[in-house]
Amino acid sequence: MKTFIKEIKNYLKFLKSQTKNKKKNIYFYSENSNYKNYLIEILNKLNNSNKFKIIYFTSDEKDILDHAGIETYFIGKGLIRIIFFTFLKCDLMIMTLTDLNNYEIKKSKNCKSYLYVFHSLMSVFKGYNKNAFQNYDIIFTNGEYQKKELKIMEEQNNLRKKLIFNVGYTYINNLKKKINRTIKDDTILFAPSWIKQKNDLIDKYGKKIIAELIKINKVILRPHPQSLIKSKNEITSIVKKFQFNPRFIFNNNLEKISTLDVSSILVTDNGGMAMEYYILYNRPVISINYLDKIHNEDYKTLGLEALEDSFKKEFTKVIEINDIGRIKEISENYIKNFKFDKKKLDSFLNKNGIILEEASENAYSKICELMSDLD
Repeated sequence: MKTFIKEIKNYLKFLKSQTKNKKKNIYFYSENSNYKNYLIEILNKLNNSNKFKIIYFTSDEKDILDHAGIETYFIGKGLIRIIFFTFLKCDLMIMTLTDLNNYEIKKSKNCKSYLYVFHSLMSVFKGYNKNAFQNYDIIFTNGEYQKKELKIMEEQNNLRKKLIFNVGYTYINNLKKKINRTIKDDTILFAPSWIKQKNDLIDKYGKKIIAELIKINKVILRPHPQSLIKSKNEITSIVKKFQFNPRFIFNNNLEKISTLDVSSILVTDNGGMAMEYYILYNRPVISINYLDKIHNEDYKTLGLEALEDSFKKEFTKVIEINDIGRIKEISENYIKNFKFDKKKLDSFLNKNGIILEEASENAYSKICELMSDLD
């Protein structure tokens, strides 16, 4: 009840503030504090420009921004959030939320434009729902490959044409400011992805994998944000099993980047984590073949290979689920013989039009341009 009252008070406070606002407004919405990290670079640049009224909305009570000039409102995940989005009046709403208008969060007829920012380097047609992006007006892609995929999906499915701009992956800019590659320890980072099926890697084999990895050295379990919801019971069971083992570390605060800093190798399965880790740390990655991450059953109609699958084959050590019993031997040998190939990585990034360094500036410039067109 206290939380609900807080949501109401925040919403009423926001409504009252609107009568004083004369600048063009740009709103940001974050599902929780983890997703804030994908928006913060753009948010800060826009706020520093002092050209627009910037307001940040969050469904996480702990996700309160302490930035001068930015108003923050907690709107929860229930009725107040539904009311907020239904009657929203704005110039531009920027989010990382997929499936806008497909479920409970709907578009408002009084909001001029909705802009989607990707929170992963993954391709758009396999690991996301088929209609995950169709209701956005503007999409910022991380690379030309995502832009190409979205365009093909529009053509194949006769979807409304969106404004699609390849600005680059701003999240990498954010991470580069935080990471420390000089404090590497003999620690293994276990960061499985999540899939909709019940028995994904952490559900079915999480305990067994951790038990094998702990034989090598310290193990950090860093679940995907969605796994913390979907696989809550299993993760609780894993923590309970290993909580008194000094080699086990549970990292459920995904803003805590130090767990990546100290790791010497990443063990994962699918998703975008492997790409981000390899790009940022230039360290070895082991990918376990188990269940493929398929959230769109029609993904083969595009006739393309998903970027995450290409990367997995080219840059990681792929092992089968039956090799878990040998993962100690495999990991030790792979770390010993691993050599980072910068030339090969640069070629991969260029081939797919992935922008990293200039991403934040590109996003800021494009938003300024788009806002001027709203007159």
